[in-house]
Amino acid sequence: MRVPVPGAAVVFDCDGTLADTEPISDRAWADVLGPLGYEPTAEDRLATVGRPYAVTFAHFATRIPLGDPVAFRQQVRARFQERFRSELRLFDDAVEVLRSVAAGGLPVAVASSSTRAHVERVLERAELTELVTAIVGAEDVRHHKPHPEPYLLAAAKLAVTPRHCRAVEDTEVGVTSARAAGLRTVAVLRGHVPAAALGHADRVVDHLTVSDLEPLAWTS
Repeated sequence: MRVPVPGAAVVFDCDGTLADTEPISDRAWADVLGPLGYEPTAEDRLATVGRPYAVTFAHFATRIPLGDPVAFRQQVRARFQERFRSELRLFDDAVEVLRSVAAGGLPVAVASSSTRAHVERVLERAELTELVTAIVGAEDVRHHKPHPEPYLLAAAKLAVTPRHCRAVEDTEVGVTSARAAGLRTVAVLRGHVPAAALGHADRVVDHLTVSDLEPLAWTS
């Protein structure tokens, strides 16, 4: 039975949407920044959530000397991977919606500011690998979210026009990226981004369901 979601494809964000990795990332950065004498603040979190490594590094480098960005990334990555193995939690609502739309015959992509390898690890843990047609990772684009390139590339990989795609996001920069690319966008509240910051999404929900992807009562 085909899932009744008008449109041709669905593109999911990864971190914070499919998997609760944002707290893991926060703790990994704090693990490395703490010994240097800096404790990340709530303001730091809002400024960096959904951003690629280079942007986050540049943000913290204005607050404390971090040295070589490549060496520093290795430290953060090591702490993140250690925590990822033991602390990863999946968001059941998004995982089930992805399964449902894929079972209904709609192609699915993931567009992330993280590396493709990271997205693949998340999909493997969620047992979603075989259901995802295309992945857009940080290394696949020149311009990261909030630029529309990640979502434009995801739609191109699925061979679907952006206006026929739905996007599922959880951050302000992600919603901006998807909307700028022309996708109808559902934002899921995960507790780390205020609802007001996601108001430019077509729809904002507390818990994701397949019906949220339907076009009834879009906000814009």
